Amino acid sequence: MPANRESKAADESPVRIFAGADVDELLPLKVLEYSIRRHTRLPVALQTVDNSLVTMPTDPRFAPYTRFSYGRFAIPRLAGYRGRAIYMDSDMLVFGDVAEIWNTPFDGAKILIEKLTRRSRRRGRATAIMLMDCAALRWDPEEIVKQLGAEYDYEELMSIVPLLEDGEIRDALPLGWNSLDRRNADTRLLHFTRIRTQPWVYPRHPLGHLWIAEVKQMLADDTLSPDFIRAEVACGHVRPSLIAELGIDEGRGRILRPQELMAIDRRAGFIPHKELRKAVERRDSARAAQDPRGNGWKKRFRGWRKSWQRSLESLRDSF
Repeated sequence: MPANRESKAADESPVRIFAGADVDELLPLKVLEYSIRRHTRLPVALQTVDNSLVTMPTDPRFAPYTRFSYGRFAIPRLAGYRGRAIYMDSDMLVFGDVAEIWNTPFDGAKILIEKLTRRSRRRGRATAIMLMDCAALRWDPEEIVKQLGAEYDYEELMSIVPLLEDGEIRDALPLGWNSLDRRNADTRLLHFTRIRTQPWVYPRHPLGHLWIAEVKQMLADDTLSPDFIRAEVACGHVRPSLIAELGIDEGRGRILRPQELMAIDRRAGFIPHKELRKAVERRDSARAAQDPRGNGWKKRFRGWRKSWQRSLESLRDSF
């Protein structure tokens, strides 16, 4: 019976994708969606998730790192606790067909993530992209957030591990579906994880040209309007030099060097992720006030050790 249920889930249409998106990341979200649709023939339904879907903790120590950090826990409820769904962060660019992960069997797990390599195993499991069995995940997002500080801390919760039993999260998605700021022959999804160097806020990311090329293609086929980019610049969400780099207002003449683009941003007084930085500073100050001796490392160590033990168990199971 489980196999039949999973087979039907794999045949679901459309592919349901929930993307964690901050108000500052509306442009990268549009680029992500475009890249997903451009590389698959399957119908796709993309919906954003953010922290408005969950009752937020009142303790400032547990303030989320982003405005969508806790939104992922509402996905099974949004899906009506039926079928499967893909979760992605919005700071990504897709080069592969999402059918490749959509049709992966759960084989008894509730969440699938990218296969671990020697490099990624040292970092621990990454949950920025997940295939979720919403029928099996009976999550109550309010209750999950309420347990912060009692059952787990913020970092532990973001690993998803405290919410699952042994074997319920499995690294089974093909390699390359969460390449962190690197690209090689396996890369199906490029994840711009370093917020200070994401190509929409910094013109010198070594792989930024791939994101810029996607934006140019969107402009060329009228999927994206120059006015939208101007509006995002005016709001301070993306760098002002993006207008010049894309040739929106000045024609498509001379290609500007990264130093020239950075000079444009400096003259404009642009600060990448300004509001996010303020929020992180407030959270870190609250944590320091509650833990002046820095004893929080002990709890984090226990979380890392538990994650490492699960990784070893997964490795043994693969033999």
